[in-house]
Amino acid sequence: MNPRLNGMLLSTAGVVLLSPDILVVRWVPLDHGTLLFWRGILLFFGFGAVALYRYRGQLGPRLREGGLAGLGCALSFALTTYCFTQSMKLTSPTAAMMIISTAPVFAAVLAWLWLRECASRRTLITIAITLAGIGIIVADKDGHNSLAGNLYALGAALFMALNFNIARRAAPRDLSPMLILGGLFASALALLHTPVPALPGATELGVMALTAALLMPIGFTLLQLAPRYIQATEVSLFLLLEAVLGPLWVWLVLGEAPGERTLLGSLVVCAGLLFHCLGQLPRNRAGLPPAASPPMV
Repeated sequence: MNPRLNGMLLSTAGVVLLSPDILVVRWVPLDHGTLLFWRGILLFFGFGAVALYRYRGQLGPRLREGGLAGLGCALSFALTTYCFTQSMKLTSPTAAMMIISTAPVFAAVLAWLWLRECASRRTLITIAITLAGIGIIVADKDGHNSLAGNLYALGAALFMALNFNIARRAAPRDLSPMLILGGLFASALALLHTPVPALPGATELGVMALTAALLMPIGFTLLQLAPRYIQATEVSLFLLLEAVLGPLWVWLVLGEAPGERTLLGSLVVCAGLLFHCLGQLPRNRAGLPPAASPPMV
């Protein structure tokens, strides 16, 4: 198979597997603390199974190799999960996903502040465009939108950006096995929120297991493999597909249509991200390194 086609198929499959998670989080009739607790447990088993398959007897050394950087990634992942689930409970899925999709832009800002990596002019323009789009989304009070939920989505984007930069600083170490601990940390955060989580019904637990313990770990693994065949910037273009597919599932199944301003702001965010990603492609095809482009975790 053509390597480029292989990378595109891996990216598409990974995003499609991740997209139903938004619908599940929105649909499951559990309070946030209970949902987060069981989600963290299921992620722990899911990522653990994937890591055992990939590393087998070397998993222990891989976890120790993560060190403090790996713990930082795990905590950032847990906080991202906390903010993500909270935002999905409080605001429009379209608004939340479009705000979260700006994580690579915030990663570029953190890389400039922390790692002293220069941000290109195109990146700065992208930041301005995406912030304008976020502003439009946050101002929308229709279509199941809320300011608190939008702020949680922004928190998810920021913690995800922090995760990117920790992984970048720790390269070439593979910190992805530390996502196993990230699931446990998420459950610990849930206990601070809800000391005694309720036991979900069989249907709710089964649906959550399908996404958190199976589809998400496989989807993330496929996305992690895709940059072996195509540029990471091209993979990020496919991530925009999740920001469209996820809210579409919610719209079709639960009938939650986004407000007009949210749709407008989403278009602005998509335009900004496409402007940034497409600008990297000529550099990638010329064999040049992407300008301040965060790595995948």
